[in-house]
Amino acid sequence: MKLRNLLITLPVIIVVVALALANRRPVVLSFDPFNTATAGNGVEVPLFIALFGALIIGILIGGTVAWGAGLKRRRVLKRRVKIVERDLATAQKTAPAEAAPAPGTAITVHGGAGLATAPAAAPLPATQVPATLP
Repeated sequence: MKLRNLLITLPVIIVVVALALANRRPVVLSFDPFNTATAGNGVEVPLFIALFGALIIGILIGGTVAWGAGLKRRRVLKRRVKIVERDLATAQKTAPAEAAPAPGTAITVHGGAGLATAPAAAPLPATQVPATLP
């Protein structure tokens, strides 16, 4: 598991570092889309910071949209869980109590040598014996 994560993460880190090193020149991020001649309301940052910032903002917006899309489904599933839990509680109250084994009765455990066991099951009739492969 750790090796797989390393094999995925290491190339991604190498690509990110290479991208950052190749795009170190400063660019002006302008917050005024109508005034392109002067960058009065802008900030000068390296290009890789602008790219990574846009990537992070995109991830946050995408995650928020995905979370909102699943909101209705989660509500429906929570409602179904409550109904099933209520039905289970009702069934447990109305079901007859199972008889507990008598004191001193041995319980068969797989591989339990020397313990009392239930009688062996009868062999299957010939019509129900699984066919063997040729």
